[in-house]
Amino acid sequence: MGNYSGPKVRLTRSLGVPIAETPKHMRLRRENPPGMHPVRRGRRSLYGRQLCEKQKLACYYNVRDGQLRRYMKEAASSRRTTPVVLHEILETRLDNVVRRLGWARTIWQARQMVSHGHFLVNGHKVNKPSYHLSAGDKVTVKEKSAKFVREMSETAEFHLNLDWLQSAENKFEATITRMPGLEDSRIPFEIDYNLVVEYYSR
Repeated sequence: MGNYSGPKVRLTRSLGVPIAETPKHMRLRRENPPGMHPVRRGRRSLYGRQLCEKQKLACYYNVRDGQLRRYMKEAASSRRTTPVVLHEILETRLDNVVRRLGWARTIWQARQMVSHGHFLVNGHKVNKPSYHLSAGDKVTVKEKSAKFVREMSETAEFHLNLDWLQSAENKFEATITRMPGLEDSRIPFEIDYNLVVEYYSR
């Protein structure tokens, strides 16, 4: 999903959940699936439900299937609960943290901003959207990019106050105070991580 450049609302309509926290995704005018002759959704099989949960997660975090599969393998090899570790990996991607801080309007905008090198992690420029942050890491905006990021943040409709992210007021600085747990999830729809685990365990 990382390379998807088509209409994003089409994904929202196809999956039946808002994959972005913007008005056009949260308040759809047409709830039916996309297409000239949309077919009413029937009862999904177990595989269908597993696939749908995987697609919802991949679209919301804007990650490719190969990336999600690697994350799943990493989470499964951990001594901790697989869904918890998978959620932690996805939430602490740099592009997602930029979105959570309200410095970007959507995950796609956050990905582009990170790729263009507008952010520093612990004082070093990072232009890799999938870069994973750890507890204690500090994310800041480059001095030359402050005006641009401020303009982008003003377009964001949702600004969240998260316990695991401490941001400085009126400054583009933030620190990862701890790793996020499932209770810190701010996904605008319910996700069954167990079905995602089952999908990759086939």
